[in-house]
Amino acid sequence: MASVSVFEQAFPLVTLEEAKVGLGEDGDHRNALISGMILAAQGEMDGPTGWLGMSVAVQGLAYTVDDFSKPICLPYGPVIEPVEIYYFDGDGVEQLLDDTVYRVLPDGSISLAPGASWPAVYEHDGSVRIHYYAGIDDEFDPRIAILKTAIIMHVRMTLDGVEPENSRKAIQGIVAPLWVARC
Repeated sequence: MASVSVFEQAFPLVTLEEAKVGLGEDGDHRNALISGMILAAQGEMDGPTGWLGMSVAVQGLAYTVDDFSKPICLPYGPVIEPVEIYYFDGDGVEQLLDDTVYRVLPDGSISLAPGASWPAVYEHDGSVRIHYYAGIDDEFDPRIAILKTAIIMHVRMTLDGVEPENSRKAIQGIVAPLWVARC
């Protein structure tokens, strides 16, 4: 069974100062509240815990599968290389797979390099663990601006007491361009 965990948390995409400008806040009395709401909004939308289905903020992920028998597609991309694949060999000893054995394709899938073969793995749940970074590492990528806008809007609507269902519909309209088919 496949699972994903975060080994390095993402930094907030929106700074307190950016949020305060977007919210029209000029005092400091709600700084802690706004900072917490920024983190909550980003966590609700972005990365493996978010409903967006992808990572915008760069974060370290570990994807665990049982073996190499099925195609491997790294979730919550875009994937940032390097990608490291660890596996337990037939004796149950953890190994790092040589990166010449596989290729990471632009859609986040992993394929064998020409002429290579997957190693035999220990027959145990979670015998293959893939470490990678996911997110957008170009601060000028327009997708970052889209999610930043959605985060600030989320905070504004929460502060204003907008019903969560209505808030989510409005925010989904903003982030819809981010949704892409993955492998």
